[in-house]
Amino acid sequence: MQDDADNTPPIEDEIHASAITMPEVNGPRVLVVEDNPVMGQIIAKLLSAFPVQHDRVTDGLEAIEAAHETDYALILMDILMPKMGGVQATKEIRKLSAHYGGIPIVAVTARVSERDMDQYLAEGMSGVVKKPINRLNLAQVMLDHLGIAEKQTANEPDSYEAAAFENDGLDILNWETLNEYRAILKDKFKHFLKDYLVAGPDLLAAIGQAIEADDATTLQFHAHKFKSTSQVFGAEVVSDIAAQLEIMGKNGDIREAIPAFHDLHIAFERAQHALKKKLVLLQNM
Repeated sequence: MQDDADNTPPIEDEIHASAITMPEVNGPRVLVVEDNPVMGQIIAKLLSAFPVQHDRVTDGLEAIEAAHETDYALILMDILMPKMGGVQATKEIRKLSAHYGGIPIVAVTARVSERDMDQYLAEGMSGVVKKPINRLNLAQVMLDHLGIAEKQTANEPDSYEAAAFENDGLDILNWETLNEYRAILKDKFKHFLKDYLVAGPDLLAAIGQAIEADDATTLQFHAHKFKSTSQVFGAEVVSDIAAQLEIMGKNGDIREAIPAFHDLHIAFERAQHALKKKLVLLQNM
């Protein structure tokens, strides 16, 4: 099969300054606050299985602006974002009106330690969903907070394509996550995967340079980006190590960053090798 995803705009081009609105579905309106464009598309696709409308914005400031204009029934809030993070945005949104004092605002994040979750709840969030978000945990959120269930069953990949994604490397990648997101993104998946494989070495280099320069802020930025995108492709080991480096950067203490960076380099090389094989199979389908 010819790869028809080459004309898809680069990932960075899909981040928009304004909300992305899906107005053709009746039902409660949900606001998705997510700075990663691939994860944003995944959440939007998952939400399409429910009788809801949804908008998407890419940072906390845009979330506050959107909440000023619309009374949302539910907000799915990323935590670490540019301009303003999810915790601060939640505190500000809660002040807007009596309506926003009571609606569910659910954290969608990979940072789900007991300490983190206690902080989210203490700052006004209603619950936490661990990234990478999937159909099952989103369905639980929708049922718990809006009392609604899926209107249709999520599409499953056909058996021929599934053969390309047999669980032949569970120690390297989470193939279940990879399969689910491949089914959601369809043809765009190949484009995003190619972008990830090309951008990965550059992100690694940027992380290494930030460590060498003792630049904690830049380390946090690049590690966060690497972490979020790696989750989509099932590279959980890469994502976990990048998360450790992100936390070091956030705390301004990167003395232990060099060993973690070496581990990250090895983990990405292993994930890259496995993903390249799968990409070749997909391109020949």
